[in-house]
Amino acid sequence: MNQKTKTHEELLLGDSLSTILDEERRTTPVISEYQFQREVLDILENPFGKEALRHYGAYVGELTKPLNVVADDNRGQILFTIPALVQSPVTTIARGSGMTAEVFFRSLSRDVELGGSRVNDKIHDFMMHMTQRPNYLETVIYPIQGVLSRYGRRMVELPGVPQGSVNPALGASSGTPTPNQSSFSDDEYED
Repeated sequence: MNQKTKTHEELLLGDSLSTILDEERRTTPVISEYQFQREVLDILENPFGKEALRHYGAYVGELTKPLNVVADDNRGQILFTIPALVQSPVTTIARGSGMTAEVFFRSLSRDVELGGSRVNDKIHDFMMHMTQRPNYLETVIYPIQGVLSRYGRRMVELPGVPQGSVNPALGASSGTPTPNQSSFSDDEYED
C-alpha cells in the first residue's frame, strides 16, 4: 500500500480549497496580450482618470478584480496580472503571543460585566488591529508601472508617487501580511 494518508484538514475540507481556487481563476477576467496592447495599455498610462476608469471597468467588470493577460496562442498561459485598482483590507492573523479573537471576546465579555463603558472602543480597536490596508504603491502602482515599462511605456505623474519609482521586480509586498506577520498587539486588551 503506497497510498498517501490524508491529513485532518484534507479529510475535513476535501477538495473545497481547490474548488475555491478554481472558481477564483474562472471568474478572474482574462484578455489576450494582443487585445491588451491595443485596448488596455493606453488606459494604464493614466488609469485613474474618470474616463479611463470607466473604460477599464469594461474589461474587469468591477475595479476590485485583477486582470489576467494571457498569451495570444494559449489562453491557459498567464503572462502577467494587472492588480485590482481597488484593494480590499487584508485580515491578519495573531502571532502565538498576540491578541486572538478568543482573548478579545473574553476581554470584551469582562468589560460588559464591568459596565461596558469601553465596549465600542474595544470593538473598533480590534477591527483596526486585525485588518491592514495593503501598501497601494507596492500592490498596484509598481506592478502597473512594471508592465508599462515592459512595453516601453510610462505612467503619468501621480501625486504622492516619486518620479522614477518604478519597481517591477517586487517580491512579496510589505503591505500584505505574511503568515508570520500580525497587526495584533500583544497585550492591548489585558485587564
